Amino acid sequence: MERKTKTNAAAKETSLAKATSPFAWFDEVDRWFDSFRRNFEDRFWGGPLARVTGPEAPVREPLVDLIDKGSEFAVRAELPGVAKEDVDLTVTSDGIEIRAESKRSREENEKDYFYSERTYQAFQRVLSFPEEVKADLASATLKDGILEVRIPKKEPTPEKKPVKVPVD
Repeated sequence: MERKTKTNAAAKETSLAKATSPFAWFDEVDRWFDSFRRNFEDRFWGGPLARVTGPEAPVREPLVDLIDKGSEFAVRAELPGVAKEDVDLTVTSDGIEIRAESKRSREENEKDYFYSERTYQAFQRVLSFPEEVKADLASATLKDGILEVRIPKKEPTPEKKPVKVPVD
């Protein structure tokens, strides 16, 4: 037999209100994932991952394009807010590694207040080339947050032209 309490009544009202919203199940799925993450962190690391990894933001994979230009490969990577001095680029005969890190801080002192902001972002991406390249002839430029790397192939292949196919 169920005891009627204010808590049970409030819980029923909440679940009824959620049932009327067509997107209520998204909230429920979010709660499940949050619960899973907390249980996982507690079990394997003894608490939130932030305690293990520190306060820094995680390393992100930049969005990239790998383009076959026939005689060379072109790699374009999005590195917003990163200066060229903060990019570490390594090219081998079969792949490329892009690393970048950006740190900024800003402080203002006024008569009645103190203002301080810090940002940190890190990027890392490793790609393999489908053909062997001449790593020692690679060149790179960074403009408007886009890193472009050009790497000549060891044995150039003719550029493949796309063929338009009609759809019936």
